[in-house]
Parts: sequence; structure tokens; C-alpha cells
Amino acid sequence: MSHTIASNPSGNAAPPAAPFAAFIENIWYVAAALTEVPLGGHEDTLICGRAVRLLRDSDSGGVRAVREAGRGKSMPCKVSEGLIWVFVSDRDDLTDSPALPVPAFGGPKGLVRFMEKVVIPAHQDDATYGLLDPAHTPFVHRSPIWRGSGVLKEKTKRFESSPMGFTMMPHAPVNSDIYKIIGGAITVRIAFRLPGLRAEYISNARHTVLGLTALTPIDQRHTALRQIFYWDAPVLDLIRPFARLVARPFLQQDVNIMALRRENEAHAGKGMLVGDSDQQFLWYLNLKRAWAASCGCPARFENPVKPATLRWKT
Repeated sequence: MSHTIASNPSGNAAPPAAPFAAFIENIWYVAAALTEVPLGGHEDTLICGRAVRLLRDSDSGGVRAVREAGRGKSMPCKVSEGLIWVFVSDRDDLTDSPALPVPAFGGPKGLVRFMEKVVIPAHQDDATYGLLDPAHTPFVHRSPIWRGSGVLKEKTKRFESSPMGFTMMPHAPVNSDIYKIIGGAITVRIAFRLPGLRAEYISNARHTVLGLTALTPIDQRHTALRQIFYWDAPVLDLIRPFARLVARPFLQQDVNIMALRRENEAHAGKGMLVGDSDQQFLWYLNLKRAWAASCGCPARFENPVKPATLRWKT
């Protein structure tokens, strides 16, 4: 499942996620960007196999969500940082406000500067594996702005637990010169949290860029991936008109690799998760189990992730 060369391949062996595993429930999902739903209009979507209609008020601009494309019950719905969040519960009669707050990432000015969306032909768990596999970017993506797999480098990263997930602590970037565009001494911090949210903070003394990847399961075999950016660096406003020319083929490579993997399902072996390179996905599986055991109650949730230093070569 991974092209990563693990520094500790003898530990943490486990089978891959089941192809039709349960969705993560009692949790907030990104249903859309606010700009995807017109004032006074609606947007129909599927989240975890549930038909959801998003309705936006023409006067206030507020958004509400209902099940079964307008004929069913209301669902908890919030707008935060330019995104529409819908709470997916294991109860059909949920009317109370969830105890779990809507995720907040502190994107500069809370304003979505750029977003691109694709639908990946994969279950939520498989899509998350692609999000967390250290080998994914250099081996799957081909881009003039990103380092490929031709030169492998040793990586040592420090991780800490964080709310609903874990965080790769600040470090200097090595994968791409694109980070240097905002100038200064750059540091990168990457936080992952359930249900499938990866926030990458690229910052220097003056500016911050937040790249948020949000996975929202559509059904058992399809997952929406939204790549969302916030920034306060004026230079990025100048290149925004051209960003889609890079983002679309970049994300299409995610679609292509998952389509190839699906074609190979009937012929693939059992597979294994091994060593430090797969530890982040193992943490995800443990987090998913712990959240299910809590029945969606934050007070009962015990984060199973412990501080660790992981090493791999990509």
C-alpha cells in the first residue's frame, strides 16, 4: 500500500481497512463552501449515503440542512470560516445542538481564498490513507512545483496528540520550493483530526497560509475531497487566477490512483500496514474506534495517540 521505505519495518503490522467499513458518525463534515450555495437557492448532496439539501436564506445568507433533499428532518448545520458544516448523527431524530463544537482552524481572516473539489472513487478510510501516507505526494503527484520520487530523503518528525487527532510539530519544509513564495524563514505545522481533516500551516514572521484538506464521504465507494486555502500574503492574490491550472491536474492524480487501485481490488493481496511510515494511518484507525466507543460524546472520548518521533524515507 505504500512506497515508503520505513526505518522501523518490524513494528505495528496490521491489515488494511475493510473496503466497506463503517462511516464515522456523530461528527461534523464539510458539506460545501458557502460560495457553492447561492443566496435564496439550494444545493443537494450526499453525505455518508444520506441525501442532504442545503438551503440558503436570501436575506440573511444563513444556511440550514435537511435530510432527504428537503422532505425529511432538519440536521444540525453551522457556517464557520466560509464553510458549511453538517453534523451527521447515528440518530434520525437529533434536534439538539451537538456537544461537539464545529472545527475551527484559524485560517487568516476566516476567508476562503481558493477551493478546488474532486470526487475520489474510494471509501472514506482509503481516501484518508492517501491523505496520511508520507509516500503519497512524491510517488503519486507529478508537478513542476513539487519534489517527486527521484530523490528520497530521510525524514524525522515529532508528533503530539491534539484535539480529535494529532499534530506534526513545526519543521522546515523540504518537499517544495513553492513554500518560499511568501518569503522569510518558513515553518510548517500539520494537524490531522477526525473525521478526515488535514490542516497544513505554512508561516513565517509576517504571513500564514493554511491549506485545509477536507474529506467528506459520499457513499461507500466515493469521497469528496476539497482543497481549501486561506492566506494573508498579498503575493498569493496575484497568482490566484492561475492556481486552478495547477490544482486541477494535481487533484486529478488522486482520482486516477484510486481508480487504478479499484481496478486491482480483485487481484490485490491482503496488504499490511508496517512501521513508522504507516503509523499515522494506524492512529487514524485507533481514533476512529475510540470515537465510536465514545458514542459521539467528547467528554467520554480518550485520544489514543501518544507523543512519538517517526522516521521514514520519501
